[in-house]
Amino acid sequence: MDRDTPPPADPSAPVRRPSRGLFAALRDHTFRSLKHRNYRLYFFGQIVSFTGSWMQNAALMWLVYEKTADPVWPPLLLVAQVGPTLVLGAWGGALADRVPKRGLVFATQSAFLATAMLMTLVVAADLVEPWLLLAVQVVNGVVQSVDLPTRLAFVSDLVPRPDLINAVSLNSMLFNSARAIGPALSGLLFLLADAVIRAGWLPGSRAVTLGAVWCFALNSLSYAAVLFALRAIDVAGEPRRSALPAEGMLGGFRYVLTRPRLAGLLLLTGLLCVFGWPVISLFPTYTDQALGHAETEYSVLVSSVGAGALVAALTNATFGTVGRRGFFLLAGASVTAAGLVALAAAQSLGAAVLAAGSLGFGLILFLSTGQSAVQLSVSDETRGRVMALWAMTLSASAPVGHLLAGIAATTWPVRWVLAGMACGAGLVAAGTLALAARGWRRDS
Repeated sequence: MDRDTPPPADPSAPVRRPSRGLFAALRDHTFRSLKHRNYRLYFFGQIVSFTGSWMQNAALMWLVYEKTADPVWPPLLLVAQVGPTLVLGAWGGALADRVPKRGLVFATQSAFLATAMLMTLVVAADLVEPWLLLAVQVVNGVVQSVDLPTRLAFVSDLVPRPDLINAVSLNSMLFNSARAIGPALSGLLFLLADAVIRAGWLPGSRAVTLGAVWCFALNSLSYAAVLFALRAIDVAGEPRRSALPAEGMLGGFRYVLTRPRLAGLLLLTGLLCVFGWPVISLFPTYTDQALGHAETEYSVLVSSVGAGALVAALTNATFGTVGRRGFFLLAGASVTAAGLVALAAAQSLGAAVLAAGSLGFGLILFLSTGQSAVQLSVSDETRGRVMALWAMTLSASAPVGHLLAGIAATTWPVRWVLAGMACGAGLVAAGTLALAARGWRRDS
């Protein structure tokens, strides 16, 4: 053998692969959708906008309660915001299938900007009345009935199909991040407003009013980010007409009814939200009656749900595939049920925190996987209408679940209520197993 010729490689020797850094792994797997310019613009614009929206919502709840001292008004404002989606969501989805989605989202975000500016001026002029805030929330709800299904359907225009699961998971991640950051920033602004008034810089002002003005004003500014992103996004082409025999608002219903597994997934999603999400509204009672703690511990439990949700979104973004979605759906429903059982049995704050984190993880793992499964199972021509049904399912299940949980908690101990909710989530897990057993992948 020639001296300059290297010896042949030993086939039994392990193959050495070049090491990959953490940053490269995150870029190529967890955040791979961000390599697409359109989605990258949309993602960072939505981060700013969602944070501002959650900051405004938190300030609005404090403001209306301070104005009325009536615990009925805050949930009433929430119902006014989500209710129109339940009624008009199908119409909003049909509109998304007929009108260019980028322009439609630009119009709805501009409408949100206008109502945020209106609330800023109303509160700054000390013209706040509960009925006026309720009316503005109804307007926001009508706009949301078009905005939500259109934004859900718009994601598929920003990334290629292989990255759609990742993009949906990243959307879930940024939404839950904003839900944690926005209210925290609102609380800081209220504290700052109180310090300013105590220092005598703005005599005659009230901390709640001043803090709310700052929150509404910053939310107005936050829409500039998403509007700039939408203007910079380049999505060519008009939406294609539906090939369904009957077009319009009922097209989404007909599409889903011809696909039993898709209809089953929507039903299971609604049931899991009915049994899972109401735990948030039970946390004050649970913290006081079951754990014997107060406001600080309540905040820790809420933050634990958010932390678990973020981990679930990152998990789905990193490891989510078409082949794994059945397992992820089953795991999400099962972990949700286990988290509720653990909450019902927890005797310490530490155990309750772990249970709350598990609950948040299970819910978002199921919901982000379910949303991507729906996205991949529908045609482009009917995507807006079917995603409107997804939005309507979430909008309907939230108020129903909170109402039932509140009534139950006034009748039975909160631990019993949580145990009953765990049984409901367990039934959803069983239904998910049956759905997967019938071969979910064939519906694609």
